[in-house]
Order: sequence, then C-alpha cells, then structure tokens
Amino acid sequence: MLAEYNSLRTESLGSINNRVTIANFTFGAVAIILAALVNQRNPDIITGIVAVAFVPQIAKTGLMIWLGEYNRSQRAGKWISDLEKKISKTVGQEHAMVWESALIGNSIHMSYPYASVVLLLLGTGWASSFIGFGIFIRIASSSSNRTPYVIGLAIGLVIVVLAEVWFVRFLRSKWRKIKVEYSKDGPPIWPI
Repeated sequence: MLAEYNSLRTESLGSINNRVTIANFTFGAVAIILAALVNQRNPDIITGIVAVAFVPQIAKTGLMIWLGEYNRSQRAGKWISDLEKKISKTVGQEHAMVWESALIGNSIHMSYPYASVVLLLLGTGWASSFIGFGIFIRIASSSSNRTPYVIGLAIGLVIVVLAEVWFVRFLRSKWRKIKVEYSKDGPPIWPI
C-alpha cells in the first residue's frame, strides 16, 4: 500500500508540473502571436480573422489540456485519500495518514490559483478577439462603403460572444463535475 501511495503521489506531482508547463506554454504562445499581430503596420482582414477566430482557440485548447491534467491530479488525490484511510484502518490508527484527506477536506484548497490560470488563458483569448475587432474597425473606418463591414462586425461579434458564453459554461460544468466527483464527499474510489 505504501508503494502504491508513493506511486500515486508521483502521479499527482507529475500532473501538477504538467499543468504549470501547459499554462506557461499556452500563454507564451498566445502572447507571441498577439505581439506579432499588434506590431503589424497595416493589418489586413486575414490578420483580424486570425486574431478573432484562431488565437482564442489556441488559448481554449491549452485550457482544455490543462483541465485534463487537473482531472488527472484530482483523481490521483482522491485515490490517495481513500488509500490513506485504508492504510490508517490497516495499522489501527484513525489518523495515521491524512495529508491528502486533509487537502480534499479543505474546499478552497488551491481554488484561487486554479481560477487565475483559467482567467489568464481565457483573458488572452478575449484580448485577441478585442484586437481582431479593433483591426476590423480600423479597416472599416478607412473604407468608403462601411455598411458591409458594420454588418459583418455585428454578426461576428454576436457569434464570438455566443461561442465564448457557451465555452465558459461548458468549461465550468466540466470543472464542477471534477471537483464534485473527487471531493471529500464524492463517491469512494474503492470500498474501505
């Protein structure tokens, strides 16, 4: 049981390291792309489309990979917590091992750093959309016939806002499911 405990701790720590790497890489990639888009002297429609449609997807993809690693670490943590209870029962001491159980029992453990990562990655995608719409507005303002641009901007804005609302709701539901499933009161991994 102790060998399994150590193996699971390694799994959990590996997942934490992966999350940090994913967040850093995603933010860095998006920041470099945004810097390249912003530093163009005469951005065109393609630049605006890249900023609105593609860069936010990179941030969302990184966030979904990050959430997968979050799920992995929570699953390992729940397994460790249940294993601690089993070890404590086996040795005849109620609290012989309680590290992970205590962390799972703390409902706000690491909530703020996790929320910060989510907001950072979503925020970079939103910043890219904002930059893209700024490019479209700049192009439209220099055109003699602004009507098609205004209509296109309005339709694009509605689509982007609806897509972002859908994604945030989707992400939130997945995140909540993980938190509930692997919480202190969640279903046990195995019977104790």
